[in-house]
Amino acid sequence: MNLRQRIEQGFEKFGHAVAKRRLILIPLIVALAASLSSQAPRITLDTSTESMLRGDDDAKIFYDDFRNRFGRDEVIVASIQSSDTLAPEFLARLKDFHAALEEETPHLEEVRSLINARVTRGDNDELLVEDLLEEWPKSPDEWMRLRKFVLNNPFYRNLLISPDARLTTVMIETSAYSSQDPNIESALEGFEESEPESPPVFLTGAENNEVRDRVEAIAARFQGENFRIGLMGSPLIQSELGRSMQRNMSRFVGLMLAITAALLFSLFRRVSGVLLPLLVVAPAVSGTVGAMAITGTPLSAPSQVLPTMLLAVGIAAAVHILTIFYQHLDAGSTREDAIAAALKHSGLPVCMASLTTAAGILSFVTAEIQPVAVIGIFAPFGICLALFYCLVLLPALLTTLPLKPRKAKKDEPESDIIERILIAIGDFSLRFARPILSVVVVVIAISLVGAAKIGFGHDIMNWLRAGHPFRTATAEFDAHLDGSMGLEVLADTGRENGVHDPRILRAIDQISADLSTEPRRNGIRVGKATSLADVVKEIHQALNANDKAFYKIPNSRKLIAQELLLFENTGSDEMERLVDPQFSTLRFSARVPYVDPTRYRDFTDSVVQRLRDDLGPEIEIRATGFIPVMSRTINALLNSMVQSYLLALLIITPLMILLIGSLRTGLASMIPNLTPILLTLGLMGWFGSVITAFTLMIGGIAIGLAVDDTIHYMHNFRRNFTQYGDVERANRETLRTTGRALLITSLVLSSGFLVFTFSEMENLVEFGLLTSFTIAMAFVIDILVSPALMAIAYGNSKK
Repeated sequence: MNLRQRIEQGFEKFGHAVAKRRLILIPLIVALAASLSSQAPRITLDTSTESMLRGDDDAKIFYDDFRNRFGRDEVIVASIQSSDTLAPEFLARLKDFHAALEEETPHLEEVRSLINARVTRGDNDELLVEDLLEEWPKSPDEWMRLRKFVLNNPFYRNLLISPDARLTTVMIETSAYSSQDPNIESALEGFEESEPESPPVFLTGAENNEVRDRVEAIAARFQGENFRIGLMGSPLIQSELGRSMQRNMSRFVGLMLAITAALLFSLFRRVSGVLLPLLVVAPAVSGTVGAMAITGTPLSAPSQVLPTMLLAVGIAAAVHILTIFYQHLDAGSTREDAIAAALKHSGLPVCMASLTTAAGILSFVTAEIQPVAVIGIFAPFGICLALFYCLVLLPALLTTLPLKPRKAKKDEPESDIIERILIAIGDFSLRFARPILSVVVVVIAISLVGAAKIGFGHDIMNWLRAGHPFRTATAEFDAHLDGSMGLEVLADTGRENGVHDPRILRAIDQISADLSTEPRRNGIRVGKATSLADVVKEIHQALNANDKAFYKIPNSRKLIAQELLLFENTGSDEMERLVDPQFSTLRFSARVPYVDPTRYRDFTDSVVQRLRDDLGPEIEIRATGFIPVMSRTINALLNSMVQSYLLALLIITPLMILLIGSLRTGLASMIPNLTPILLTLGLMGWFGSVITAFTLMIGGIAIGLAVDDTIHYMHNFRRNFTQYGDVERANRETLRTTGRALLITSLVLSSGFLVFTFSEMENLVEFGLLTSFTIAMAFVIDILVSPALMAIAYGNSKK
C-alpha cells in the first residue's frame, strides 16, 4: 500500500469517526462558528488613499507626520458657478452658505471662501489681518472697489475665484483627528505641549460620512440656477467608495447565493444539496470577517472581494464531497458508509486543493499594498476554516439529517450527456495531444508579448462610473482652475528660524511664479502654487503703506523675522498651515488638475528637483500629500505583483510535486495552472488594461483556484492509472467521476466572481470579468490540455 492509499484509508476512517461522534461535534463547531461570526458586525471600513500602503511604509509615515504638523491636506471643495460671482446678490447667498457650513458641519476645522479670504493691510504703523467681507460694502463704489481688489489679488486668483469671475470655491477643511483620539482629551487637560500618549487616531470613515451627509444637505438647500454647486475632493470620493462597498457586498453575496443555489440544484436535484454547502460555508465567511473585526483590521476597497471569494471557494470544496456522497447513497450505501467513501475519494484532493489555494493567496502577505496583504492573511484563514467545516461539520450534518436515496428517473439524461461530452473532449485531447500542446505554446507566446505591454495604475476617480457627480464636478473645476488635486512639498532647513532666510523665500517664490506660468505638459498645469512667501510679500507691502512696489520678499533676514512676528501677533492662524512652530520647515503647495495618477510622478520629481537645485543641498526637500501617496501606491503595485507571483509559484510548485507524489506529473501540472493566468495577462496587455490593486490579485487568486481543478484531475488520474494501467481508460474514468463536479465548481467559482460585474465601481467590474474569464479558462485547459500532457508523459504504457 503506497502513501496515497494509506492517506485515503485514513480519510475513510475519519469519516466513520465523525459520523459516530456527530452529536458531540455539531454543538462544538456551532459554538466556534457563532463566537467568531458574532464579531462580524463590528467590522470597520477604510477607503482612504494612505490606507493602501502598509503602516511601516516610509511614504505613509511621512504623510502621517505631515498631517500631525500641518493638518489635513485633503479638503472638500464646493465649486460654485454663476454668471457673476462678485455680484452683491451672489455674495449675499455665498455668505449664508458659508455660515451654514460653519454652523452645521461636524468635525470641522475651517471653512475658507471669499467671505473670509485673508486681507493683509497696513494702517499707519499697525499691521491688520482681516476677512475680505468683514465689512459689507454699502455703496456701488465700494462694490466696484471690492471687485477690482479681488480680481487683481494674485493670491485669490485661481484659488478662490476664476479669472473670469464665473466660478468661486468654498474649501471645507475637516479636522485631521478623530473625536475618538485619546490624545485630544489629554491635550485639553493643560496648556503645556507634551508627547502624545498613543499614536494619533485620524478622522474615521464614519466621521467622514457624517461630514459628507451634512455638506451635501447644506449644498442641496442652497442649490439654484445662478448658484450651481458642485462638490468634489478626495474625502467625498473616500466616502462614496465606502458606501459603495457596503451596497456592493450585500448585493454580491445575494447574487452569489442565488446563482450558487441554482447551480447546486442543477447538479444534485435535491434541497439538501443546495442548503448544506451554504450552511457549511457561511460560518467560515462570517467567521473570517469576525476575525478581521477582532484584530481591528478594516475592510478596504480591494478586500471587499473577500466574502464572495470565500463563499465560492468553500462551496467548491463541499461540492466534491457531496458529489461522491450522493453517488454512494443513491447506490444503496448507508449514510455513514457513503460519508466514509466520499472522504476516501475526495478528502485528500479537497485538502490538497484548499491548501494550494490558500498557499497561492498567502503570497499576497508580502505585498506592499496593505489591503492586498490583508487578503493574503485572512483569505487563507477563511479557506482553512471552510475546509475544517467541510471535513467535520458537513459529514456530521449528513449523518444527522434524514436524507434518503434518490432513484434515477428515465427522463433524466442530462448527466449522461455531460459525461459523454467531457469524455469526448478527453478522448480528443489524447488523440491530438501534440497538436494541442503546440497550439498552447503559440498561445502562451502571444500572451507573453501582450503581458509585456501591461502598465500599472491607481486611478480612483475612474473607479466611479462615467457621469458620476463627483467626476463631473472635478472635470468642471479643473476646466476653470486646474487645481482639484494637491502636491505638498516640505523644505526642511534643519535649523530654527531657517525659513527667515530671504534667499530661500525668494527661490520658492520664483519657483511658484514659474510653475504657474508654464504650459500644460502631459495634461498637468499648475493652477496655483502657495507658500509662506505669499504671506511675507503681503506683510511687506502692508507695512510699506500698502504700496504694490513692495509686494516682494525683503532683503533682510531680521526684517522678515520681525514682520512675521507682527503677523502672528494679529491673531491669524494662517502660519500653522505654512510653517512649523520653530520656523525650520516650510510647506509648499501646488494645485494641479486630476489626471491619470501615473502622470504625476515625473511632475512631482521635476518640482522636487527644481527646489533642490535652487535651494541647495543643505535643505532637505520631500514631497507628500495625495499625489505622492498615489505615486508610491503605483510603484508598490509593481513590486507587489512581482513578489506575489514569484512567491506563489515557489510555494505551489513544490506543493504540487509533493501532494501529487510525482516530480514528472507535478511539473506537468503547472502548465495548466499557469496558462490561464498568462492568457489573462496577455488579454489585458493587448487591450490596454493596467494592473491595479484589484487586478493585481487575479494572478494569486487564479493560480490558487486553477490548481484545484488540476489537483482533482491529476489525483484521480493517477489513482485510475494505478488501477487500470491504461491512459485512455484512466482519463475516461477520471472525467466520468470527477468531470461533472469540476464543471459545477468552475461554474460556481466563475459565477461568484462574475457577480462583481454588477458593481457600482468600474474597477470591480473589470476585476470580476477578468477573474471569471481566468477561472473558466482554467477549467477548459484542465479538461483539454491535462489529458494531452498525460498522453505525452505516460504514452500508452501499462502499469
